[in-house]
Amino acid sequence: MTKEKYPKPDRSDQTPNFEKADDYDQIDLGWSEGVLSDGRPYRAEAWTMDKITMLTYFFSTKGLENYDEASFVEFLTKEGLVEFVAEQPQRYVSISKITDAGGNEMWSVNVAIGNEDRLFAKDSTDLKRY
Repeated sequence: MTKEKYPKPDRSDQTPNFEKADDYDQIDLGWSEGVLSDGRPYRAEAWTMDKITMLTYFFSTKGLENYDEASFVEFLTKEGLVEFVAEQPQRYVSISKITDAGGNEMWSVNVAIGNEDRLFAKDSTDLKRY
């Protein structure tokens, strides 16, 4: 039995931002790519805004079309990408479907990693600086 082919996230239409501006204070920190246990390629991008560090995972929606935030908390944990800090009962995860530069439908799963005062989650993503 062969594994289903999933498209690799194509972020070639995105330009990282490295400087705050009066009207835009998001700063891109780094990125990583990998493959999930089902053979699904993913891309992770770390960024910060309003003193909160975020990690966004992009991967194909195929077979995961009906997932919600709670499903992705379990999914990311099971895949070993994120470990939510036990003393923080809230899991800060938001999701949206996007169309990438290659025309593929992708999940965009945002995970709040922490702010100046607290750590919400730990990630095992091997980030590379832009």
